[in-house]
Amino acid sequence: MCARWCQILGASKVIGIDMVPERLAVARDVLKIETINFKDEDVFKAIRERLELPSGVDVAIECAGFDYVQSWAHKIEMKLGLETDSSEIFQEIFRCVSKGGNVSIIGVYTGYANHFPVGAMMEKNITVRGGQCPAQKYWKYCLEKLRTGELTTEWLVTDRGSLADGPKLFEKMNNKEDGCIKVFMRPEHTIAASLAK
Repeated sequence: MCARWCQILGASKVIGIDMVPERLAVARDVLKIETINFKDEDVFKAIRERLELPSGVDVAIECAGFDYVQSWAHKIEMKLGLETDSSEIFQEIFRCVSKGGNVSIIGVYTGYANHFPVGAMMEKNITVRGGQCPAQKYWKYCLEKLRTGELTTEWLVTDRGSLADGPKLFEKMNNKEDGCIKVFMRPEHTIAASLAK
């Protein structure tokens, strides 16, 4: 969805980076954006070589959050309670963003991260902003894009069910099983009413 909003707002090139094949396929086949599987390719090299962006990207949007833990050092530190979040993704992002670039943090974080690359951020003059979406500010604009059809969600909602199915569907989404990306749930009485019609 972040990639789609980038397109709507006029980004000249959008790159989706992930490791889940189904999510990369949706990004590539539905949104028609460039994709990088960070398990198969070095992101830094791919951006500069394959995507022909030698100076790096102008903007990076971090959507992964504390789930992005790669090294044993961070896994051990998190297990011991020495940190709640990993800073590894910021090391990669700051490397890939051009000098004077912008980084937006919208992934889920809960506390503090060790080894944050503050030097790279400062030396490259990178602007970093983060926070949750101010929904009250943008909901009318979003609703208008849905009404006009410029923004659709059929491609994003992969599973449907009732609220009673919530725990099962959340686990499926959380574990990224069977291509599950997002879930749409309805109250049971709403489903029963629609079946009665």
